[in-house]
This record gives sequence, C-alpha cells and structure tokens, in this order.
Amino acid sequence: MAKTKQPYDIIPGFQSIAPSIWVRICFSISTQSEDDSTPCLIILMTWTGAHNRYISSYTSKYASMFPSSRMMVITTSAKDFIFRSSARKQKRLQQAVDYILSLRAELPLGRKGILLHLFSEGGTNKGCELASAYRAATDTRLPISAMYLDSTPGHPRYLRLCSALSKSFPPVFVLRHLAKVTAVIVLGLVWVLYHVFIGYENNPVSRSREQLHDRMLFDLTVPRCYLYSKNDALIAWQDVYEHAGESMERCGCVTEVIFADSGHVDHAKIEPKRYWDTVKSVWLHGQEEHEGQNTAATMSDLQLPEIAFQGKITTAANHILEETLTNGKISWGEERYSAFV
Repeated sequence: MAKTKQPYDIIPGFQSIAPSIWVRICFSISTQSEDDSTPCLIILMTWTGAHNRYISSYTSKYASMFPSSRMMVITTSAKDFIFRSSARKQKRLQQAVDYILSLRAELPLGRKGILLHLFSEGGTNKGCELASAYRAATDTRLPISAMYLDSTPGHPRYLRLCSALSKSFPPVFVLRHLAKVTAVIVLGLVWVLYHVFIGYENNPVSRSREQLHDRMLFDLTVPRCYLYSKNDALIAWQDVYEHAGESMERCGCVTEVIFADSGHVDHAKIEPKRYWDTVKSVWLHGQEEHEGQNTAATMSDLQLPEIAFQGKITTAANHILEETLTNGKISWGEERYSAFV
C-alpha cells in the first residue's frame, strides 16, 4: 500500500520532481507577458533541515509578489551538507539543471531571469553546487539576475555549526534533547577529518564562501542583497559584513540590511515589511539599472579597513553596527559605501 504524504512532507502548490527539488505548479501564465519585470524563475535554496511549513511562508509571499513567476525550492539536509561529496551533490541537482534549461529554451533568461535566494550555510552550499552543475552542463554561468543571502555566508565556527546542526533535527522530544550532543560528536569527527586528511580549506562552508565570488559560476555585477542580524546565534554578523565588503570590491552592486533583534533566518518573521520591501526593491532596481545606464555604486577601486573578525566584536566594528541600527546606514569614513533600506 502506497504511503500517503503527511502535511509536513509537502509544500503547498508545489510538486517534487526529484529528491529535495520542488517546482511550483500553480502560477498565472497569462500575466507573464504583461509584466516583463517579474523573474522568470525564483529559486529558493533553504537552510539545513528546514521544515516545509516554514518554507511555505516564503513561497507564499513570493507567489503573491510575483504571481506569474515559476518557482523552484531546493532543500538540504545535514547528511547532504556534511557527508555528500561535491560530485554527488551536483549529480542530485541534475534535475534542477534540466528544469532551468527547459525554461531557457522556452523563455529568455537574461537580466529578467532568475532570482536566487540563499538561506544560511546549507542553502549557500547547495546554491554554489547548482551553479557548478550548471557550469559543467552548459559551460556558462548560472543566469541569475539578483542574489539574496539570508543569514549567510559565515566562516566555519565549530560551536555555531553545532547549534545549527542540532536545530536541523526533527522536532521529536527525545531527539531534541540528544541533538546537541550528537551534533558535537558528529561535527567533531568531521572537523578532524578536514583538518587532518581532506584539508581545512576544502570544508563546505569555506569553499562555498569563496565560490560566491567565482566569476566562472556567478555574474558578480548583478545585484546582491545581504540580510543579516546582530542577534544571529549561528552566523556571526561580522562574517557576513566582511563578505559583503569583498563583493563590493569585486564591482558588485550590493545592498545590506542589518536587523537588530531577529534570530537566524528569522528576519522575515520579525520585520516582514522591511524584509519583503527590500527583496522587491532590489529586484526592481536591478531591472531599472539594466534598462537604463548602469549607475550602480561599485567598490573596485576602494580598500576596506581590515578587522579581525575571528574573536569578539571589535570596538570599531561594534560602533559601526550600533550606528547602523540607529541610522540605517553604515559609514566608515570615505572607505565604504553600503546601500541600506
């Protein structure tokens, strides 16, 4: 007898085309040609162990914002993130690549093509693996028009990763109490494996962080939006701030939004208007810049101040963040420009 899926096993309005890959089945094709500023495809790369009932809050909002857009959700598990090789991950993403190629044959995926939304380390890693799989299949970059990085990317910090892994366990009473211990043991073994045998720099967190700046995988001139919080217990805000600065140096059009009180991937719940207004405005601004003369601020000729982010928050860095939370803008002399909303 076939097993019936329970509500927590599905994403409303979506169907599974492969393990961990979901596509939207209800969208308004009739309005696609009427508003050519909408994304042809929205891809959500969810955080490790994200439950579908939480994912649906994002898909529902995107569906209301862009009713004619196709949408694809790619989930990831702790097993996938930690234990599967890059080659194995890319093989499992082949159906997603095929889906994008089928749309490319049907619709032009130019600047008004793909909106890519990455959540946490798991989503970032899976997004980079998708870009690598697409590159291997087509010898071209993934045709994204805007990238959103929610609570990511960080640096590999052992205790924070333990917390993140423990939160990916199913909400079962026994597992919930054993999750932290299990995460400490599992990640401890993985930590030793990478340090001793594989090479520390090859861990999925560090590798994905570098791949986000790989011109072979991503067009670095398309808009990027970093959404992160001072109160995030899993990803240090300094790590995201640092990466956003590096994106600016590489000629990127970068928007940063720092939240004061929201936790990890919880910004849309705590400040929904600010979050979703940013998402839409960054997308629409990118389309306007493409249509007209590109006047987006770039940081190719500027140097960022160096800050030691590995320990506690430095006095200077903390002063900047406090000013941001008060005034909505980061300012460090004339050396860094960030667009805030």
